[in-house]
Amino acid sequence: MSNNSEDIFLEDIKSIANELEEFYDELEGKTVLIAGGKGFLGTYFTSVLTKINETLSKPMKIIVLDSLITSKDKKDSVNQNIEFLEQDISKSFEISDNIDYIIHAASIASPPTYRKFPIKTVDVNYQGTKNLLEIAKEKKVRSMLFLSSSEIYGDPEIFPTPESYVGKVSCTGPRACYDESKRLAETISILYFQQYKIPIKIARPFNVYGPYLNLDDGRIIPDFMNNAINKSQIIIHSDGSPTRSFCYVSDAIGGFFKLLLSKHDGIICNVGNDEEVSVKNVADTIKNIVAKPISIKIIESDDPNYTKDNPQRRCPDLSLIKKSVNYIPKIDLEEGLKRVYKWYRSNLS
Repeated sequence: MSNNSEDIFLEDIKSIANELEEFYDELEGKTVLIAGGKGFLGTYFTSVLTKINETLSKPMKIIVLDSLITSKDKKDSVNQNIEFLEQDISKSFEISDNIDYIIHAASIASPPTYRKFPIKTVDVNYQGTKNLLEIAKEKKVRSMLFLSSSEIYGDPEIFPTPESYVGKVSCTGPRACYDESKRLAETISILYFQQYKIPIKIARPFNVYGPYLNLDDGRIIPDFMNNAINKSQIIIHSDGSPTRSFCYVSDAIGGFFKLLLSKHDGIICNVGNDEEVSVKNVADTIKNIVAKPISIKIIESDDPNYTKDNPQRRCPDLSLIKKSVNYIPKIDLEEGLKRVYKWYRSNLS
């Protein structure tokens, strides 16, 4: 493993690109639209396609849409094959190019941010998705990928949770703006598949983490890393017993691309890692990785809604995606946390 933090990101990009080699011929000369292309996952999508372009005789055109509302990466990529458009996808817009593939990774997914902008979160998830589906219909795209969320299951009662589980979700709670609008976005996506034969694939990511996930994002791993790096302590706002299944970003992105480039139109797949760990275990692992004394404290949050409707367990059943596109997560939690710690320490501290 490399010590240089930027190398960690570049290693991820190279390994994902290599994994997708069988699809290079299909991507030759195509146009790919990435909504949310400046965000955490969008940065990976854009960078992987740029890496693949290095080997294509006729490179892809990559059109990146982002409103920059939550994006850290405000600078334009200087690359002749990338066109950036500052665009809120929940507003009406048009694309003049022919489009072959759409990757819909635009969403306000950070809990503190979606609770700050709840109506905008709903608008982006529903109207933004509908606008992209209309473009897919107009341009007769080859394939479209929509990144939904494991949050559509709410606080589930079945573990590991299969795609057939319909969810236990509050439609009015503090997380509802995100959870329910993702559910509605799935509904409209499947209706467009049924009515207009839009070749949509829906991915439900489970706790994806890695470089470029903002330290102030409000999710567990960046929160704990932020506290460990900057305050030499990790604060847990629960008793530490809730569990999650964390997926390192390179595993998830490889799975997303394989879904996009598959023939499984109308499919809905969990994407993640089925290694289930407690919040306390995550804190202990980070404490062991950070080479300085770290205290772990359990402190109740000042925010009364912090744990309201928060799932106690989260673990995906990965049978469907493993069978459909031969998806196998490779990076375990300890290795992933070591990689992301090096990256955070160099870039964001």
